[in-house]
Amino acid sequence: MNRRVWGSIFLLATLAVLSLPHFNFTGAVIKESEAGSGIVSLLALVLFGVSVFLFLSRKSLDAIVIPSGTWEADIDRTNKALSEKDKLKDNGYFVISGYKGKGFEGMRKGQSYRIYKYLRDHNVLPKDIRVEGKSHYSDQNVIYTLKKMKEMEEKRGIERPWDIAFVSSPAHLERFEDFYNEAVRIGLIDKNDFRFHKIKTEGYGEEPGYENSLPIKLAHEYKLRTLGKYRGKKEGIKYVERDDLIVRIINGLKKLGKKIKGIK
Repeated sequence: MNRRVWGSIFLLATLAVLSLPHFNFTGAVIKESEAGSGIVSLLALVLFGVSVFLFLSRKSLDAIVIPSGTWEADIDRTNKALSEKDKLKDNGYFVISGYKGKGFEGMRKGQSYRIYKYLRDHNVLPKDIRVEGKSHYSDQNVIYTLKKMKEMEEKRGIERPWDIAFVSSPAHLERFEDFYNEAVRIGLIDKNDFRFHKIKTEGYGEEPGYENSLPIKLAHEYKLRTLGKYRGKKEGIKYVERDDLIVRIINGLKKLGKKIKGIK
């Protein structure tokens, strides 16, 4: 149940309390009419305060980022993002993060386009969707997405901390947060530009044990230590190829592990 629904429930509860015979109304002023109504007054005030908090706090995000993975994971993440849509501010939007392919046919067959179509099929307007389009790995999902958003907002002349939420399974989000924190630590990202948030899914469509596997842990540590390769000459983020030898070796170990499990 989202915050709007809960806010409505608490508001109705407030009205129900105010309708009790402990009160009578004179204009816009509520007066106590009998002994003990102070407690009821306090209850009404608390309920009203909670309802206001829920209504005002629900719009807290500037963007919700949907990173691509397996198609089943994409659906899981996109559905979760849609369920949190009411947290977007009035000018907030969804960001699809993942390689969009080359050429018209390549793009139409890519995951970014399929996520885009899924959002459109669920009544999200094109003006409320952005596509990052260049990332292949989790570190790039973070770095390239924030780079694109920074560029877009600078063109609009907006300078303020941007509240960004990434959507994925808990363990995957931990890796995303590691990349964000390391990028801030080495000065690749200004901590005053973004505030990192997490929207957790159930992890449907993701390979069981994937996040805790040794190859993924090794790859994650290696990528953390080499985030500096994304630094451009002007201290900004540059786009680089990530398919280097060590990553290929780690991915090869992962594939080998799958084959060994299959033999068993």
